[in-house]
Amino acid sequence: MDLSVLVVQNNAIIGNKTATFNNVEKIVEKFLPEKPDIIVLPEVWAAGWCCSIFKESAESIENSETIAFLKNLALNANSLVIGGSFIQKSENNTYKNTCPVISKEGKLITTYDKLHLFSHKGSEENKFIQHGNELKILNLGFTKIGLSICYDIRFPEIYREYSQNGAEIFVNMAAWSITKPQHWEIMHRARAIENQCYMIVADQTGKISDNEYNLGHSMVIDPWGDVVSMLHEEEDCFICNIDTKKVHELRKNFPLINDRRDDGFYSFRCKEINVYE
Repeated sequence: MDLSVLVVQNNAIIGNKTATFNNVEKIVEKFLPEKPDIIVLPEVWAAGWCCSIFKESAESIENSETIAFLKNLALNANSLVIGGSFIQKSENNTYKNTCPVISKEGKLITTYDKLHLFSHKGSEENKFIQHGNELKILNLGFTKIGLSICYDIRFPEIYREYSQNGAEIFVNMAAWSITKPQHWEIMHRARAIENQCYMIVADQTGKISDNEYNLGHSMVIDPWGDVVSMLHEEEDCFICNIDTKKVHELRKNFPLINDRRDDGFYSFRCKEINVYE
């Protein structure tokens, strides 16, 4: 079955959600008449990637203006919305980088909390928020979608677990630095190839601060690892059709996942051999 996916690439106005909401509304407006099945937004797309204001920009689930915006978007487009992420504040004053998933009817279905927190190069996300502890897979009836956020892409065991549980599509929502473009494309294509899945990637673009920029280059990758749609650095969207039959056919003709050694793979002993006595 085919799915039409609208991928959003925006440049958040740091600390100004209202202005960013208005900007995103303009970006997606021309695509909404096409009624995409799914809309995907980037990581922290409303408040921007600035760890020092994460707590200041945080929202509770019950009173989230970001979720309210996404609910309206879902209703207006009649689309399932995988809403990038926002910083969620819980009742016990803990904070997480959280992806809300909104139904076509404008209802919050579930949330996914980022599992792996970036802790390098002055962007110590782990100093401000806590990591999640649960993978989330969306069952659409005819296909399944595994969720991830940005830095999660460096940990392939997440995606293997998703594919082992029937995922045919991965989504990664990011605010990825312009300094690592090769890693960006190589890792996303690798996750698609090794799991024979589609990969949908929504990234922020544009300036963060005086010397920091997001990469952009949002894309959709097919199960062979080919990039079938991609933006560059511009703020924009694109619609891409995903044919889940392509996953079924590839897995039938090249049963890579079936050939995986699940008969105790993780209990294999790693034997160390001393080369020099």
